Parts: sequence; structure tokens; C-alpha cells
Amino acid sequence: MSSCLVSSLHPFFKEKDIIYDPVMVGTWIDGDSCIWTIEPNTFKEIIWGENKTDSIHHVTYTESFPGEEKMDSTYNIVYYEDEHAKAELIGTLFQLNGVSYVDFVPDPDVDHTSSDFTSWHHVPVHTLARVQCNKDSILLYWYGDEWLNELFEQNRIRIKHETVESLDYDRHVLTASTDELQKFIRKYANDPKTSDEIEQIFARGYTDGQEEYGVFLKLKPYSGPLPKKTAIQVEPNYVN
Repeated sequence: MSSCLVSSLHPFFKEKDIIYDPVMVGTWIDGDSCIWTIEPNTFKEIIWGENKTDSIHHVTYTESFPGEEKMDSTYNIVYYEDEHAKAELIGTLFQLNGVSYVDFVPDPDVDHTSSDFTSWHHVPVHTLARVQCNKDSILLYWYGDEWLNELFEQNRIRIKHETVESLDYDRHVLTASTDELQKFIRKYANDPKTSDEIEQIFARGYTDGQEEYGVFLKLKPYSGPLPKKTAIQVEPNYVN
């Protein structure tokens, strides 16, 4: 679905907009039987002690204490399409004008390609989803490229972007700054037509195939095993 989502080179959020909701944490399954694991992203904060001098060797050193795990208010998200394919992302939950969104971007610390040379040709992009977190479900609605295309065709918006042409699909990649992106979100992502459609889908909990401008997913709690890569049986090569 990545080819049909609104994508941006810059994040849709600022630090002041970030929120954290523990309800998102867990293992979930969507309507296509794809499994999602969502965990809080953590970092180690090392506390340094006072300088001390070794009386025998006259060496001055700084005594350090064990690192302390702290959350940075983002989420590590692993999406298992099947036992052969998974995606690792960083999700950032944030609010604008009281509406909750998730900014998704590929995890920069994970090798997303099989070749270093291939990876040099890839630029990670951010996608934007409106989100509603419940105790028994997570509802996600990604803003789609068709929605963005319609705004361009109707000359309703002017926002910095590049059009990337391919044989199968032409997509717009937003190149605007985060400030400009947030002005765009406030004005157009919550216009009555778009907002009403999303709220009706969230209220129903399903789409009936009626989503016109984006991609909807409902994640439900999952307690089964995670997919494991199936071992490939290799036939021995006998040489006479």
C-alpha cells in the first residue's frame, strides 16, 4: 500500500506535538492476518560520576554507573506480512488541534535492502495516519495519494512537492518543511468531507470498501506466535 500513501521527506510532527499512549503497546493482527508488534522505543541514559585518581598509577578517570533505560515517546513497530516479509518502522504519535496522528518512517537502524549499493539509492519517507486507540483495537487511516491528487487537480493547494513518474504509478512526494506540512494538515486533513469520512469509518470499525481517499486498518489484540522464517530445503549437489 506504500505506493498509494501521502509521503513526505520531512516529518509531520514537532517535538512539542509528541504524545505517548501505552494502549498502543502490544501485539496486534489486522484484517489481512498480518501481525503487528508495537513496543516503546527506549534509549540508555548513562550517569557519569565524579573524577577519581588511582593512587597507585596516578591515573585520573571518571567512574560511570550502569545505563538507565528510558522511553523516548516513540514506538518500535514490526509489521509481519508473512514468514518471509517483515517491515520495521518508527511510529511517532502526536496531536494537532486535538486530533491524533501517527507519523511512520522506516527504522534508520535496520537494513531494509539486501545490498548496500541498493540502499544508497533509497530515501526514507514519512507517511501520515489518523489514529484512534481503544482498549480492544487500534484504528488507523492513512491519507492516500488519490486524496492529495484531487486537491492538486482542483487547484486547492500549493505545497512544495515533486512528482515521481514510473511505468505503473505517478506519485507526489511532499518536500515542504514541517511547518508547512502542519498548516496543510490543519486546513485540509480535517476539512469536513475528509474528517466526516474518517470518523464514520472509525465509528463503524470497518470500511465496507467505502474509503475513498485513504487506507484503513483495524488492529485487534493477538496472542499467537510470531511468524518465523521457514527453512529452505536445499537438495544436495552430487558430483560423480
